[in-house]
Amino acid sequence: MVILSLLDELVNTILKAEEKFLSNPKDLHTFETSVKSSTDQFAREILGGVLSELNQLIYDSSWRMDKYNVQRTDQRTLISSFGDVTFDCTYYKNLIEGGYSYLLEDVVGISCRERFTEAAEVAILTEALKTSYREAAKVIPTKSKISPTTVMNKVHQIADEMPPEEPHELKKVDYLFIEADEDHVAEQHGRWRPKEDNKGFICRLVYVYEYKREDPNCKGRNELVGTFRFSGLYPGNKGVTKLWEKVADYIDNNYDYDELKQIFITGDGAGWIKSGANIIDKSLYCADKFHLMKYINAASNQMLDEKDIAKSKLYKYLGKKEKKKFREYTNKMMASANNQEPIEKLQTYVLGNWGAVMRTLHDERVQGCSAEGHVSHDLSHRLSSRPMGWSQEGADRMAKLRIYEKNFGRAKIIKLVKVSREKRIAQKTGTDDIEIKPASHREVMAEYYDQARSYLDRWNVTIGGATAKKTAAIRTQLNLL
Repeated sequence: MVILSLLDELVNTILKAEEKFLSNPKDLHTFETSVKSSTDQFAREILGGVLSELNQLIYDSSWRMDKYNVQRTDQRTLISSFGDVTFDCTYYKNLIEGGYSYLLEDVVGISCRERFTEAAEVAILTEALKTSYREAAKVIPTKSKISPTTVMNKVHQIADEMPPEEPHELKKVDYLFIEADEDHVAEQHGRWRPKEDNKGFICRLVYVYEYKREDPNCKGRNELVGTFRFSGLYPGNKGVTKLWEKVADYIDNNYDYDELKQIFITGDGAGWIKSGANIIDKSLYCADKFHLMKYINAASNQMLDEKDIAKSKLYKYLGKKEKKKFREYTNKMMASANNQEPIEKLQTYVLGNWGAVMRTLHDERVQGCSAEGHVSHDLSHRLSSRPMGWSQEGADRMAKLRIYEKNFGRAKIIKLVKVSREKRIAQKTGTDDIEIKPASHREVMAEYYDQARSYLDRWNVTIGGATAKKTAAIRTQLNLL
């Protein structure tokens, strides 16, 4: 068998490397790289050999002979996570419906233009989360050229929306907290476009959590419990509405609304953040203490030597809910200050969000907002903290990719890749708008067996062991095409 010969070759190569290492034990680096190179080569040959064998099983199938005529057999190369994999791939003509296709690609689930395996695409996306497209292109050990544009296209091809995961049981909590903010991203269309087209845009971030507690690994630092994030551009009123509807759907699908007493939405007072209280049931908007403090400090600094007195009075009026005195005092500050703008901003912010400010200062359930820190870690670290420009589509997908990794972990990026590929294939075949009806496992297996039974009943297994199982398995898969 091919696998046995490859195993024999692998063992012999490792034994030679071991012998060389034992003669010079200080050269551990050479031994390590030799073993890794050998195992990578073994993995490439195994994957290529299995795919070629699968192609041959399709070729020899009597089911195939009745429906498809062989045109030619090509050498196909895929970039895998451990290098280039080469295998046979036969091109067929459909005798019944017409048209041409590679049946191996249909069985495996890859498109004719796809250059990467799913694992390789996951490796590239995982690296692109942290570094530039140029650096992410170097993560795969391949002889083929992977350009930064290729990595960019992979990011752009990420599914815009992921199907929600149904929870096993609805959580029962009294209160939920939502915090929101945005990152300002520099837009870049390319050097051939006029400079005036390269403007900035915002990328929104919303996250839901249940409560705060002290981080057991870092004394004096809080962590959020039950956090789930949402991000993307979501431009315009329709986009904002869509974002908050997604948040509302998440809460409805994961929490028992009958048990919920209140949902607190905290932000810097931007209109798109405040609009969430109009869409999410049982929610109230609260002002962000960080921005309130920033406005008060900036306004007080305009009073020069009396800044401490001014700050004390501003907090006093807010603490006693004296709206009229607050307005009168800020008007007095503007009359004597050289720069009225910071004082005017404070007055506009507080008086325009009076109820939200009062809830923030007087409701003990509303604690500090950490949205600025989350924006910095979740978005700015990749999108705006360094001098770089983004297309709106690229920034939107990168934000969604980083948030997906934060929500589900890097191990689940493979699911994102699978869903994205399925959606691309569905769009090419014109089936993207067809409703997928849920079915039980029993129903699926019953239909699965009915389709294959007429062929399996006549199947004469002439080779024993594993080969017979492989042949029967590929026959079943062909019946599903």
